[in-house]
Amino acid sequence: MTEIQQQFLALLRAGLWGTKPDEALFGPETDWAGLLAAAKKQSVPAVALDGVQLLPEGLRPPKAMYLQWCALALHTEEQHELLNREIGHLLALLRGQGIEPVLVKGQAVAQSYRHPEHRRCGDIDLYIGPEDYEQANALLRPEATSEEEEIFKHACLHWHGVIVENHRILISLSRPLADHRLQRLVAAWGRDKAACPELEVGGNSVRVPPTAFHTAYVLTHAALHFLNEGIGMRQVCDWACLLGTLRTEEERREVARLLADFGLTRAARIFGALLVKYLGVPAERLPVACRERDREKADWLLDDIWAGGNFGIGQHRKRPRGYWAGKWYTIRRVSKRCWQMRALAPGEAFWYPIMVAAHSAQMQWKRLKGR
Repeated sequence: MTEIQQQFLALLRAGLWGTKPDEALFGPETDWAGLLAAAKKQSVPAVALDGVQLLPEGLRPPKAMYLQWCALALHTEEQHELLNREIGHLLALLRGQGIEPVLVKGQAVAQSYRHPEHRRCGDIDLYIGPEDYEQANALLRPEATSEEEEIFKHACLHWHGVIVENHRILISLSRPLADHRLQRLVAAWGRDKAACPELEVGGNSVRVPPTAFHTAYVLTHAALHFLNEGIGMRQVCDWACLLGTLRTEEERREVARLLADFGLTRAARIFGALLVKYLGVPAERLPVACRERDREKADWLLDDIWAGGNFGIGQHRKRPRGYWAGKWYTIRRVSKRCWQMRALAPGEAFWYPIMVAAHSAQMQWKRLKGR
């Protein structure tokens, strides 16, 4: 492991848990520009800054660099205020028509952080379900500035300066049997929103998925993105923080059972090894205990995360222009990466490219029928 990786992980651990970083790692020769670049690439600048602020003043970055870092954190806080405000507007709009959305990922996960406003913001992800999906989209479209190409799982609208994803399908697994189990679970709490606990987000009371399911889902989402394109440390930190919300052994066993049903036990062990080895998560918090050989795979996982950054952006060449050229590029890229990364989840890696091609064909058929 390089010096800058050691320093970065020390700052990230400190920012996540509020513990002082190892001061011996820092000194006059510290590459603060490199550390700031790494924090931006991994989409964790504000969390890393929380770690910087736990260093003695004499070991912190030069003033200009420090102020630049603070400006990034302030922008993250402002984005949180914007997203939280718009969540309130969305709830009022949808509930006014009898639609009860369930907030997933993003702003829901942020509440498990030591400083929720320092998790880097993304979209507002709402699980609507198949019955209310078209109506929910119709309610948002009059005030949307644009809408991206619909995929089989969700519609993506630019609304009031934020991106809103209305999910008809929350997530899908590629292995048919595992996906059947997953969709059955989602349908159960999707029909009975009373099964979904309420969480306060920016002064709004909003439904979120059941705790054990949400914890398993966040890892599932990260694992699928890893197979598809790569992930950054933000996704790893999300799971680390969510594990801290599990209060009982029964909840941890439920997460382990769900991950086994989804075919992701191996992924849970490898991610767990990464959390224990590099982020300071106590081993007893893991729903699935990691083994010694998983610690070696944790290094492999970290290497890919470090090289790729948030959603693997550092490893992708530019997608070619042209609709069909872009589709063909995606299928080839996904197939190659799944083969390379199959150690994380072999079954999912085998089926994933097949389902990407199938879902693409499904959406093209829908487009042609709509003309």
